Amino acid sequence: MSTKKTNRDDMRSLEPGQAVPLTGQRVSRLSITQIRSFMPEIGADDTVLALLESDPRAGVRQLAVRRRRELARESAEADRLEAMLRMERRYWGRGLVAVAGVDEVGRGCLAGPVVAAAVILPPEWRAKGLDDSKRMTAAHRTQMDAQIRASAVDVGLGTVEAGDIDRINIRQSSLLAMRMALGQLAVEPQQVLVDGNTEPGSGWPETVVVDGDARCLCIAAASVVAKVYRDRLMVKHHEEHPCYGFASNKGYGSAQHLEALQRYGPCPLHRRSFAPVAQALSTGGERSCRYFHEQLRHCASLQDLQRLGTAIRGASHVLEPGQLETLRSQYKRAQARLSAVGARGEALAAQQLEDAGYRVLARQYRAAGGEIDLVTQGAGELVFVEVKTRATVSLGRPEERVDHDKRTRLIRAARHFVQHRTAVDQACRFDVLAVDLSGPIPRVEHWQDAFQA
Repeated sequence: MSTKKTNRDDMRSLEPGQAVPLTGQRVSRLSITQIRSFMPEIGADDTVLALLESDPRAGVRQLAVRRRRELARESAEADRLEAMLRMERRYWGRGLVAVAGVDEVGRGCLAGPVVAAAVILPPEWRAKGLDDSKRMTAAHRTQMDAQIRASAVDVGLGTVEAGDIDRINIRQSSLLAMRMALGQLAVEPQQVLVDGNTEPGSGWPETVVVDGDARCLCIAAASVVAKVYRDRLMVKHHEEHPCYGFASNKGYGSAQHLEALQRYGPCPLHRRSFAPVAQALSTGGERSCRYFHEQLRHCASLQDLQRLGTAIRGASHVLEPGQLETLRSQYKRAQARLSAVGARGEALAAQQLEDAGYRVLARQYRAAGGEIDLVTQGAGELVFVEVKTRATVSLGRPEERVDHDKRTRLIRAARHFVQHRTAVDQACRFDVLAVDLSGPIPRVEHWQDAFQA
């Protein structure tokens, strides 16, 4: 028998179910490379590992040691996940399968919103490596976020912006964000597990869990979803306000962020009730006035203008009466300009749709807390249209400003229209028309089926 044939038979003897017993002599005829290739198939076979550990070759013994360590890590991870499911299992055992975990992120930031997520996982679902988001790398969180969203029964998000945080304080804002996230769930939770020590008051049965993101799998999932969502928001805000380094610090008080805050003053994303921001405001009335003046000049939408107005009101205590009056006048001019820009954009969008064969059924349809710019009909389906118009070239694509909260309001208004303004069931979709007025010739882009309800 040839050596090659013998090695092949010896390798087969490593496979589970092989009748021929594995001996030290057979192992000695295998190369280290061959043994390495078969290590996954050896699994946790203690007899085989013991043979490898007694092999005279150091490389073979190292493979066995490495496999023992892998098995120990896998066992510890399985035990950890089992421990994180204990609380959920109490409710599953009582027939409560819709157990929602809720957690918030961004509480200690100087800028940006506080974001909460609510996640309902399928019973007994688990994902290797899922943990408190603070213990995970950014890449691992992103990967886990995709797994959670693909497998979860339901996911809801709630966002409370800086202006509201200043108005009602960060604690109440965190609880509000949790209530909003739970309210976004299409599947009604039978039990809510909350990270922390305070019930948000959602109206559903709630249980608070201190360090819940490290103790309950559904809360850990919520912490990951909220963190990934908020981090992406802050990366987008970095494009609008690059001097603060939001892409890296996500609004937390890093050295770069604090230095920029002192140098440039706060932007509309900053929480003016937080001490470092308040201090920057108190030492920079003139600087703040210059900043608001520039922001008003370049403001690209009425929504952004409203946020800027909130920021100006929040900074009124450090502005001189003359400065405040100047900013108010500039605000009114910007409001008139943006209203005209928006009206022109909607008119151009409506004209393009009509030229393409659509029939406009309603304009600026307001209902259920949302507003739809255009409701049209074409090719046997209702088309709900959001029009985004820009008159400058420096603020990114207008269709990118249709964020999660905006989509939620559009969907609510669309459902109201379908229930009250249509007589028969029709297929529906959501389109975005991006109107660019920055050049000499207006340009309209039509993004069909831009998002799903």
